[in-house]
Amino acid sequence: MMVRYRCGAMSYRLLCLDAGFTLLSPRRTLADALSEVLIADGHTITPDEMRTAWEEADRWFWDQYHRPGNDTWSDDERIEDYWREYHSVMLGRLGMHARREVLDRILASQFAADSWEPFPDVEAMLAAVRELGDVRIGIVSDWGSNLRGILAELGLDGYLDFVLPSGAVGVAKPNPAFFRLALDEARVEPNEALMVGDSYRADVLGAWGAGMDAVWLDRRQGINITPADEPTPTDVHRIHSLDELPAIVRKGGPLPRGEGVAAAPSSTS
Repeated sequence: MMVRYRCGAMSYRLLCLDAGFTLLSPRRTLADALSEVLIADGHTITPDEMRTAWEEADRWFWDQYHRPGNDTWSDDERIEDYWREYHSVMLGRLGMHARREVLDRILASQFAADSWEPFPDVEAMLAAVRELGDVRIGIVSDWGSNLRGILAELGLDGYLDFVLPSGAVGVAKPNPAFFRLALDEARVEPNEALMVGDSYRADVLGAWGAGMDAVWLDRRQGINITPADEPTPTDVHRIHSLDELPAIVRKGGPLPRGEGVAAAPSSTS
């Protein structure tokens, strides 16, 4: 695959970061969150039953997430409905009715601030980038408005200049307009900005579509959000830990951009 390089090195003035599975990791799996609620209601679920239900719901989730034109993440209400449907799929596989009261408790557990924790490499990276001086740090994430409260409760907001949850701003990845909101917020040009996230489709292609550089975070652990039928991307700068990021920000661009940039849509509804 041909990889294009831009000419003229330039230090980054804006670092954009994804939230889920880039900065934040769930303290317990979504299956565990569901299991805890069901156990509290007196239901006994075997590990094999829960694993089968989780795998079915997980397939549904990523099929929907990667669906072309999916605008779920651009609206708080649609995001909540999406998660309710996800857990309904799990409950249905377990032979249970998805009562609203049960779903309310599952979602409350899932999105409580203490349900999430930063990966071990997050705070040191943020502190190191802050020490570089004239670099703004922002979050660009497909998440509901509650992301801001979660980051504040975890003590990460002090490192950040802004947080853009898709459900709050009305546009989601990989729409380049989402990334342009970050550029406008930081008042920088696209070639001065770097996006880092764990989704090639959402984070990398979306950022490229807005003229930004991008780094793909492949932690080699936990959830893998690249569709199983897609080959591992080879046309993007890849890192395995955020520990690698401060040096990249300090050096600046340009970074390689492959032909995949053509796959990023110019707009979505």
